[in-house]
Amino acid sequence: MKAFQGYYSYETPDHIQGADVTVTNKRIEIHLKDAHGNPRTVFWYWENVVKGEERPGGCVLHHTGRPLQTLIVPNGDFAPLAAMQMAKKRRVFPVAYVTFFATALIVVGLVVAAFVWIVPWLAGKAANALPVEYEVSIGEEAYQSLIKAYKILPKETEQVNTFYKQMGVSSPYPIKITVVDLDQSNAFAVPGGHIVVYSGLLKRMRHPEELAALLAHESSHINLRHTTRSLMQSLGTFTAVSLIFGDVTGMGAVLVENASQLKSLEYSRSLEKEADLNGLIMLKNQRIPGNGFGLLFKTLGESGGSAPSEWLSSHPDLDRRAKYVEEKIIQPEPTMPAVLTATWEQIRSGLK
Repeated sequence: MKAFQGYYSYETPDHIQGADVTVTNKRIEIHLKDAHGNPRTVFWYWENVVKGEERPGGCVLHHTGRPLQTLIVPNGDFAPLAAMQMAKKRRVFPVAYVTFFATALIVVGLVVAAFVWIVPWLAGKAANALPVEYEVSIGEEAYQSLIKAYKILPKETEQVNTFYKQMGVSSPYPIKITVVDLDQSNAFAVPGGHIVVYSGLLKRMRHPEELAALLAHESSHINLRHTTRSLMQSLGTFTAVSLIFGDVTGMGAVLVENASQLKSLEYSRSLEKEADLNGLIMLKNQRIPGNGFGLLFKTLGESGGSAPSEWLSSHPDLDRRAKYVEEKIIQPEPTMPAVLTATWEQIRSGLK
């Protein structure tokens, strides 16, 4: 702490009075006396101090803001000391900016964490808490909303549904397959039981085992509630708000309004693997060969050109998936049931 003699003015240079000036690392203390001779002190913190105009006879400083305050200290040691303290003040600003941006990054990180971990967790909880009947109801509404954009093939739809029933697999949901006329290698599941298969994918299949694998995979997404959970996750904000306010009706309305997302819905690797392996178990229990997964993945990998594979784009790493499915297959495999082969031939002949 250093003390100097100076002159302080407030509002105008006419109101000037002598002052004892004390300098610390944090501030300037200006010790004055009022009109009655009583002591008073004015504090100037360095972050609010600026250098004034050059003038003979001393260092001139101002306090920022209004009214104007001026301090003149006619001492050669004061000027460099004030300059050093104001330089320190300027170095504070980068630190403040760093603190601001660091805080902003933390906030952004927390928001990202919420959507990466909390929203998926909420979506899973919400999906598992939905009664099957309610899931079937909103799934039916979603299906009716999105199927309007497609041309349904009634004969092929009936035949593929027959094929699925002949597979003999069980489900808590009323699984219904719809074949639509579109030359793309795609299929997707709707919450509650509907599966939509594009005719382009059926045309490119060469074996009945492939269709069995596809239906086992997509029905696994439904049975394990992957479709509902993933759709809720992709619409996380709406779902979270509905859950917070307990409005499952509102949540259902949001899912129906965004049903078009189902055709390009992406699942995580863990969900894809779970659907593959669950589908493999379904086939094994019905004595249907599981090699259809490998055959299906090969067909999808060959899709391209005029027949782009949407299913391929949302179901990556086919080689990796074929490998872990193959590792779970127990040899020798059963032969394909004759009734499924016969129905498959009817489907194939109708699509030619």
